[in-house]
Amino acid sequence: MKKQIKTLAVRFLKAENQLKKTKILNQVETLLKDYNYKSYNRTKNDFGFSYFAGLNSSSKVVKGKIENYNTLILYLSPSTQSGFDLCKASCLGCELACLDGSGRSRLQNNLKIEAKTITISRLIKSWIYVFRNDICSNLLEHEISKYSKKFKDRLAVRLNGTSDENFYDIINKFPKVQFYDYTKMTNRFKLDNYHLTFSYSENTKARIAHYKRALTRNINLAFPVRVEDYEECLKLSNTYDMDKTDLRFLDKKGYGILKAKVTDNMQCGIDKQFILSIDELKQVINSIEG
Repeated sequence: MKKQIKTLAVRFLKAENQLKKTKILNQVETLLKDYNYKSYNRTKNDFGFSYFAGLNSSSKVVKGKIENYNTLILYLSPSTQSGFDLCKASCLGCELACLDGSGRSRLQNNLKIEAKTITISRLIKSWIYVFRNDICSNLLEHEISKYSKKFKDRLAVRLNGTSDENFYDIINKFPKVQFYDYTKMTNRFKLDNYHLTFSYSENTKARIAHYKRALTRNINLAFPVRVEDYEECLKLSNTYDMDKTDLRFLDKKGYGILKAKVTDNMQCGIDKQFILSIDELKQVINSIEG
């Protein structure tokens, strides 16, 4: 299985048109349909995973240790990169500046596709999520159960590291575990153990209405800002720092400020006004409060 699925992933990433990608996806679906789940360890080995969701596996979530939290985070292929839209409310700006292209993943950009292990792993996990959600659930539930026993009430779980999908079935199975996500989906709702932060995407009339609605539901807003304007943005009224940790469920009310992470398409995010200058942030806030 490991060799077969990786070969299909590499071919998919190299495919030059949608027709070729569709044919590969059909092969992936058939391959996964015939797979017989037996156990967590067996499945993990069959697909070549070290883990399905990673514990403290990024520089951002590991900051949770400052507050004595360990964070389990799942990274899938964002937007339509897997052949399926896993960020249905995304805008062009956030797609261009997506965190999928930052951190350890960015370090592999200049490698041949076959060597881009992070991209390939996220792609295969996305296919498992889409085609065999039962396997995805089994793997996640095993890891959440394992770490919740180890860390008790000091475990945080973020299932949408680079996606924006509905994981309520899993969240409801672990009422004593703290889950959290960023979302752009207006139909997403908080639970006692599920904290949500609404992510900025663009300054349009429709989006401003969404931001206002989020605030009325006691859901905070997150704004990515230019690095050079970061400190000044934090001086604005009702703003707070979202870079110290990723533990959003500990936030006070207001406008969260995120320092834009370095990606290859970062400038495109700035040009599309997804990554905001301080003046652009003031305009958005004025529109929300106006």
